[in-house]
Amino acid sequence: MGGTLILSWIPPWFADSIAAWISRRLSRINGARQQQLHTNLRLVLGPAATDMEIQAATEEVYVSYSRYMMEFFTMGWPDLWRRHARVKPVDTAHLTNALSRGSGVVLFGIHGGNWDLAASESSKRYGEFHSVGEEVQPVWLGMVMSRVRRDGGIVLHKANAGGRELFRALKQGKVVGLVVDRTIVGNGIEVKLCGRMARIPTGPVSLALRTGAPLIPTSIVRDNDGDINIEFLTPIDLSDLDTGPSDVATGVQRMADQLTTLIRRGYRSWYALQPIWIDESDENASTLLTTNHSS
Repeated sequence: MGGTLILSWIPPWFADSIAAWISRRLSRINGARQQQLHTNLRLVLGPAATDMEIQAATEEVYVSYSRYMMEFFTMGWPDLWRRHARVKPVDTAHLTNALSRGSGVVLFGIHGGNWDLAASESSKRYGEFHSVGEEVQPVWLGMVMSRVRRDGGIVLHKANAGGRELFRALKQGKVVGLVVDRTIVGNGIEVKLCGRMARIPTGPVSLALRTGAPLIPTSIVRDNDGDINIEFLTPIDLSDLDTGPSDVATGVQRMADQLTTLIRRGYRSWYALQPIWIDESDENASTLLTTNHSS
């Protein structure tokens, strides 16, 4: 924590530039995580994407991730250099309307932009923000990360036992936010994501169905200037579903359809360093982006 305090004193233009310089070189290493990111980006961009385009997107992801780390580990300290000002809410109408109903709200998104900083800013504007955290190794690092999130205003619950606490928070009208582009606890459920099969969690849909809380896709994308643009999209319609397994599965597929949209928007700052899809071998996957990759 002393190290994070020292980091908070360093001007962002200096810390970010050093981190970006290092991350660009790391992105060019032929390591397991870099290869996995290449695979995920290629499946998203489609077989027409060139190696140069894939490498350029990989570099952008790594640079964004380095900024995320600088922002994350300074999140709990006084914001001397206005790092938090990078968060730019684009459209909050769906969130404010949902909260006005008093039934809480379930936000979901991908590991992209800076979900933690967005959650910290949300807690300042809309009250308690509840989420779950996966177990991090080594243990001391997990403890530091949990402390940083708590100091940033995030109420963090253990991933393997957080369902009841999240349910209670929603019943109290609070905000719950979860990243769902991969399964952290349990087996998840098979859905079609970006035109191919993947496993994602059922938790957000189950919570929304059990509590009546709106389920809102949340786009968090970092732009070329480093700003983090947040948009709360139209809530998913679950009004025709019950809490039974088949209805939950239908709701999770609807959530996966919106995840496809979020990945389309934010793949340049999507930290997809782990396997996402069940079968990564078919290179004839459906192309997610139909526009020019360089746009």
